[in-house]
Order: sequence, then C-alpha cells, then structure tokens
Amino acid sequence: MSGAHDGLDTALADPWTVWLGARERRPLHLPEYRRAAVLVGLTREVEARVLLTVRSADLPTHKGQISFPGGSLERGETPVQAALREAHEEVELDPAQVTVLGELDDVFTPAGFHVTPVLARIPAQPALVLTAEVAQLLMPTLADLRAAPLTRELRTLPDGTRVPLYRYPWQGHDIWGMTARVLHDLLSDGPA
Repeated sequence: MSGAHDGLDTALADPWTVWLGARERRPLHLPEYRRAAVLVGLTREVEARVLLTVRSADLPTHKGQISFPGGSLERGETPVQAALREAHEEVELDPAQVTVLGELDDVFTPAGFHVTPVLARIPAQPALVLTAEVAQLLMPTLADLRAAPLTRELRTLPDGTRVPLYRYPWQGHDIWGMTARVLHDLLSDGPA
C-alpha cells in the first residue's frame, strides 16, 4: 500500500531513525549564543554518503571551511525549518526530496553559535547547484570517513573548559571543528 505515509514508513524503517530513538538527545541551553541549525544529509543508498560543503572564501565567517549546509535561525523558525531553508539556499536542495529523521545532540562553536544538527535522508544523486556561499561540494561515504586516520586533540575554551577537537582528513581536505564533532558522534555511535 502506498500513499501519504510512505515517507513516514521509510523514516521509521531507517536504521538511523532506530539509532536516534535509542539514544537520549542532549540539548544545550546557551541563551547568550546565536541559534543555528545544519542539515546532516545522508544519501539513500547502501553505502551512504554525507553532504558537506566547502564554504566560499568570500564569506564573512568560516571562509573555506568544510561544513554542513546550515546557518542561523530566523525569527520563529525551528531548527528543522532552518536546516531545510539553508540547504535550499546554499545548494538548492529541494526540501520535498528530504526525509527528516530527527535532531542530533546540540553542539556549540567558540564563535558563539549554538547549533542543532538535523539528521535527514537525501536522494542518492541529489540535483544540487552551488550558490555564492559554496565553493565546492563534498560527498564522502561514511565508510571512507570511518577509515580516515582520525586525530583528536584537546583545546581549551576561553572559560577554561577542555573540549576535544577532531580532524578527519579526506581526499586532501581537512574536516575539523563543529563539523568533525558531529561526524564523530555519527561515525562512532551510529549504525555501521
């Protein structure tokens, strides 16, 4: 039987949805930080790929860094709405082609952003278009990232808190910072 519930049935059968349901989400409460959301888009294929962008060198912040599509929440917007909007603005990912699976643990950046990663499924070969914010698209497989020689170092934040900084080298790219922290959670705890 097919119909209006096909997307929901697909999401419920997805191993990532099962994984999300088995863990307790860790939200943050950082009222002094700017709220943002990113779309952690995994392709719908056996060897899932994750959608990453290389930010344009012309942007005011995070120039040239590898990131998930995302940005600040607009007034009245939820993290899911913001992640879908930003992915459409940055790479023209059609929100109708996205199946949202749920929200991952909140993360923060030293630059003052409180970020909610939104885990979602996207088409195996999404029709994407680079906008002025994006210099390049990257679509590594989760298997490639798991096999990458992960490095971990401790950094001290201005308040004295020590946090791990992860780095994933992939095909000449250095994936680090908040993006690597979210990937580390997915790769170390998520379904194989």
